[in-house]
Order: sequence, then structure tokens, then C-alpha cells
Amino acid sequence: MTDHANKAIEWLMRAGYGARGVVYLIVGGLAFFAALNGGEAEGTSGALNFLIRQPLGSILLGVTAAGLFAYTLWRLVDGVLDLENEGDDLEGYANRAGQIMSGLTHAALGISAIIILMKGAQASGGDSSAENWSATLMQHPAGRLIVIAAGITTLSVAIYLFIKSWKAAYRKDIVRKGMAPKLELAVRFGLAAHGFVLLIVGGLILWAGISANPERAAGLGEALRILETQAFGRILLALAGAGLAGFAVYCFVMARYRIVPRLAGDTLKTLASSTS
Repeated sequence: MTDHANKAIEWLMRAGYGARGVVYLIVGGLAFFAALNGGEAEGTSGALNFLIRQPLGSILLGVTAAGLFAYTLWRLVDGVLDLENEGDDLEGYANRAGQIMSGLTHAALGISAIIILMKGAQASGGDSSAENWSATLMQHPAGRLIVIAAGITTLSVAIYLFIKSWKAAYRKDIVRKGMAPKLELAVRFGLAAHGFVLLIVGGLILWAGISANPERAAGLGEALRILETQAFGRILLALAGAGLAGFAVYCFVMARYRIVPRLAGDTLKTLASSTS
């Protein structure tokens, strides 16, 4: 690829991670303050509605939507061209498929942002989106199996995030400079917390498919509200909110310090590089 193409891909990646960070920072912040002051936690759609209600909200939401679509393009190119050097074996293709699915998921979120921009706050249907698409899918012969597969996929992503946090697998992709080394604790906590919340989301989607009841499906906001109803629910919700804000920190670190392995070469020192 040309230098211009490499730069374009890099900027798509950075804009995408930045937009993703904004969304999760709002989700985490709203959950944390709901735990402290009462009120209801919100999911990603709630975060987008929150943005448009702020001063210059339409501009903020428009920029965020553009960033989410940038993340989609980055992940599609990433997966197709194997910019992470995943390889051509079965595991490599599975990882590349996961990258493409991540991009498509954020495209759906970007579309939600555009709908809110066109129709105003609360136009997105809130966090009933998981229930809505589950109900739509179950009207088709193979729909129930697709919902079950979506639940299993979400659970797999949750487990992947736990492993990524535990093994600090992200370190090979982050340049060793600036604030990156000092933010590692927040990054690891954020990855694990996001994995924990996705365990709840994936479990609810899987159970919706198994029971053929789309009302059991739920998104991120509903998962946070379920946490709040448990024993010590306020504490759990506060921890989840802080963790999702930590995941936002992870996204911002990736936006600032991440490399594209196939384009970066071997000259840059990453967090995984020897300090000697």
C-alpha cells in the first residue's frame, strides 16, 4: 500500500477508537453516577441520546457517528487485509472474522446515532434494541439459531476480554511512550470490567434464543440495571461504571498510541518490548 493509504488507515483507526472511547466514557459515567445518586443506568443508545442533549449536541453526535463509521471501515480493512498479522490458519481466520464483526457492530451503533440526529433524542428505541432484533430474527426459520449464535459470540468476546486483560495481550500493539505505561492498570481493569458486563449481555441473549422468548434479550443498559437489582447492587453498578470508564481509557490509549502491526515494522518499541 502507498504511504497515503497507510496514513488513511491509521487515521481511521485512531478516529474509530476515539469515538468508541467517548461512547463508553458516557456509559460508564452515567452508570457510576446512577449508583451514587440513584436513577437508571444507560447503555450505548442512552449514551448517544445523552450526547445530543448537550450544548452543540448535534455536532458532538455527528462527529461521534463519523468516528464509529471510521472504526467500522478500519476493522473491515483490518480483517480483510490481515493488518494484525493473524495468519491464514483456522485461528487467524477466526480472529479476522471477529475483527469484521466488531466493525459491523459499531456500524449499527453509528446508524443509531444518525437516526437520533434526524429524529431527535429518544428516537433510537433505547436499550430495547437487543429485544427488537431478537424478535425480528425469531420470525424466520433459522432466526432462533442465529440468536443463540449471537449469544455464544458475545460470551466468547467476554472471555476474550478477560484473557486479554489477564495476559496483557494489548501490550504488543501499544507504543512505549507518553502516558501509555502509566495507564496500564486502568486499561486492564477496563477490559476485565467490559468482559464482565458482556457476560451478562451474552447470557441474556443466549437464554432468549434457547427459550424462544425475545423479551429475555437485553443490551448493555439492561445488564447494568440487572446488576443494580442484586445484593450490594449500588456497589456493583459503581464498579461496573468505573470499569466501563476504564474501558474508555483503553480506547483512548489505543487511539493515541496504537500501532498497525503490518504497517509499523519492527523499529518501534511497544509495551511488550524489553526495557533493556
